Amino acid sequence: MATVTDLVRPRAGRAVLGGTFFVLAPSLASGAPVALPARSPRLPARQLHRLTPQATHLTPPQLRGVLAEGAHFTGRVWTGSAPASADLLTRLKAAGPDEAWSVYALTGLFPAAAVEQAAKAAFTGEGDLVGEPQPGVEAKTDAGGELLLSGPAAPHRYVGQAPAPWVATGDRARLDSGRIVLEGRCKDMVLKCAENICPGLYENAVHEPGVDLALLVGIPAGDGDERLMAVVQPVRGADRARRAALAGPLARMGTPRPDAVLLAGIPLFGRSRKPDRAATARLAATRLQKEAGR
Repeated sequence: MATVTDLVRPRAGRAVLGGTFFVLAPSLASGAPVALPARSPRLPARQLHRLTPQATHLTPPQLRGVLAEGAHFTGRVWTGSAPASADLLTRLKAAGPDEAWSVYALTGLFPAAAVEQAAKAAFTGEGDLVGEPQPGVEAKTDAGGELLLSGPAAPHRYVGQAPAPWVATGDRARLDSGRIVLEGRCKDMVLKCAENICPGLYENAVHEPGVDLALLVGIPAGDGDERLMAVVQPVRGADRARRAALAGPLARMGTPRPDAVLLAGIPLFGRSRKPDRAATARLAATRLQKEAGR
């Protein structure tokens, strides 16, 4: 509670827009009224105009929809529950807020890290910078590169299991000057030409201006190997020649360069509407089969 209050910094009497614990608990405890975001992208845009909130929390899919409606933001804006690229935060910052933040959190440790748009946009390394661990949170990686976290908000144990000093995140990561840089989910590794490729290391390179969302997925090649596909969802109204604009960034990837690029809407799942890699891989495989049958 202390951590989220220090992050959101709500002031009594001024509206907050958001439907997650991240803004609900500290705002209500501080005497700030909270409006829940409407489901339709057009309605949150109207809410932002009417309320001029001091703080807003929307998931990345909600943000993309609201930005497409030309919404204007005020105060500090937070996003989380799914990956948020530097390009998305930059587009958000251009829409008017004082600050645009991405928060990295787990069910078992919330929140773990946060990063503001300026720092994320300035990061030029491979992977997804999610920021410095929050006060009291410790981070390290195991021998396989999986990110482990510990802190006062971590669970003592899971039901039926012994107490564990570290929370296994399921994310591959590295520490860069104390900051956490994600390299993808451990289970999402793609085997291409006998080389293990972590999609999360390279997906940020595909998030060029005009790209709403991009995933790298593996498609079985029938010989134990996989074809690496880039599935790219353009910003609404962006030039369909986006494929040509991606030629440069893709060429610079070297071995992890995708074998093909597919422009398509990326499936989402769950309450937080995270990108569905399995469904995206099936979509790419189906498209490849259709093209092979022509």
